[in-house]
Amino acid sequence: MKRRGFIGLFATALLLFLRDVTHAICNPSLVRLLGQVRHLVQARPGRGPSLGHYFIQWYGHSSFLIHSGSQTKVVADPNFNVTPGIQADAVTVSNDHFTHNNTGAVTGNPTILRGITFRQTWNPIRTHVKDITIVNIPSQRGQSWGAIANSIFIYEMGSLCLAHLGNIGHLLTPEQEKVMQRVDVMMIPIDAMTNLGFEDIMKVIDQVKPPIVIPMHYDVARQGEHFTAFAKEHYPVRKIGNSQLVLSRAMLPKSTEIFVLMHPHSVAFGD
Repeated sequence: MKRRGFIGLFATALLLFLRDVTHAICNPSLVRLLGQVRHLVQARPGRGPSLGHYFIQWYGHSSFLIHSGSQTKVVADPNFNVTPGIQADAVTVSNDHFTHNNTGAVTGNPTILRGITFRQTWNPIRTHVKDITIVNIPSQRGQSWGAIANSIFIYEMGSLCLAHLGNIGHLLTPEQEKVMQRVDVMMIPIDAMTNLGFEDIMKVIDQVKPPIVIPMHYDVARQGEHFTAFAKEHYPVRKIGNSQLVLSRAMLPKSTEIFVLMHPHSVAFGD
């Protein structure tokens, strides 16, 4: 919207600031919290691409392809099962474990965005790759891993907000919970071994209450079935007969549901 020419310079600057805040679909408080208004949030001039072209593809463990309406591709936490040669514009790495940082499997000269340094300290990310805005917030893998060692990545594309929790090993802090209050799709580890147990996973879901929760960080379908048996006592569970999920605002449930994607290495999808 053109405002220059009929309002003063001060008013223009103020309105531009407010415009950028409203463009933070994921959460306007995220802009204020990180203090990076103009560099954090993408402007979206004109009419965007159809939301029907947005999807995520699960490759097993914690690896996902995030695909925007304009075919921007971001791979999250590539592991040894990611198809060698997959092309992407960027790769995000939540932690430096070898099951999450196989960046060499991704081609196309992607931008590598590491949320954790090799010294196991937080590496702040505030950027956008074409039409996907990417930020991260620090978290822990567990008590034995020290203060940080994990990074929660938040992706904003179109009017959708996705959060990949990496190897989170704790309940969300009040600050983290505030940042994630408008998340639409949350990917959460459910192996209950090095990460949270099932009861605490439910508590994290309660904290965020996203429309869609996607279990991740497990390597055989049976692990997902154990989690599903527990989770259905707390939230509706949908078993998706595909490893890919097309996203749109219209398909988002009105309240939280757990979408269990077909494990990409499963022969059959268990009941």
